Amino acid sequence: DEGETRKLSRFASELQWLEDRLPMNPEGRNKRLGALAPIRVVDVVFSAGDGNHDVQTAAFNLPNDERIVAEKGTKRIMLRNTQEAKFKKVLVPVSAVALSAADRENVAFAPFFTHILMHELMHGLGPHDIEVGGRKTTVRQELKADISGLWALQQLIDKGVIDRGMGRTLYTTFLASAFRSIRFGTNEAHGKGQAVQLNDLLDRGAFRVAADGTFSVDPGKVAGAVTALTREILTIEAEGSEAKARALLERQGVVRPEVQRVLDRLRDVPVDIAPRFVTAGELTAFHHGE
Repeated sequence: DEGETRKLSRFASELQWLEDRLPMNPEGRNKRLGALAPIRVVDVVFSAGDGNHDVQTAAFNLPNDERIVAEKGTKRIMLRNTQEAKFKKVLVPVSAVALSAADRENVAFAPFFTHILMHELMHGLGPHDIEVGGRKTTVRQELKADISGLWALQQLIDKGVIDRGMGRTLYTTFLASAFRSIRFGTNEAHGKGQAVQLNDLLDRGAFRVAADGTFSVDPGKVAGAVTALTREILTIEAEGSEAKARALLERQGVVRPEVQRVLDRLRDVPVDIAPRFVTAGELTAFHHGE
């Protein structure tokens, strides 16, 4: 989709601006990022094999080789129709159970789609290859990309790059999506990362739990809490502190009782989509003369 691709490509030109403002020790920032990240928005017409099993991929950010990332940057592919299906068939039903009635009204596709994009873009920012005790190592990225992606969207809203109206729907959509991702399991990187974020933001008062068990966003606290957690994650990565990282995951990467009660009420909501490529099937049948 060339039109949507042009709309999103403006984010690539903001990456160095975001890098220069990451909430961390300035010494850990990249003074010069690699090449600008090309972004493409496409609709999936067919996938098979590793591309079509278990959790359906919503976007690609490649390559994974840190040497190439440093020299050439990365390329992001957004699978729009896959994301639309996840939003309609999974996220909206999840929000109807997990969120307060008021916050359900502020769940929207635009922030869901844009946060996935920013998650992919933030893989390229912040610490990557670091040296710990004279040994080079590469930091893990999923938790950083998720929370710093949320932080980055708020920066771009404040700057006027993104319409300020998204500020009303950004955090409620993220909160609903946290429950969606945790259902993949906390033994999986995305699910465990979401558990850390959800619990941390609850502890900071950014998210609240009502007497009826539904969750909501505190608009006055959430932006500051996201910045604080982003700073904590980036600092741990820059320091290369395995002990601090393990302690954070052990403390926050769990499913608390109030979260489990919501998950128990989501048993009739699908965990993910299972695409059926009808057109491809019809073409295959025609080719074989069926």
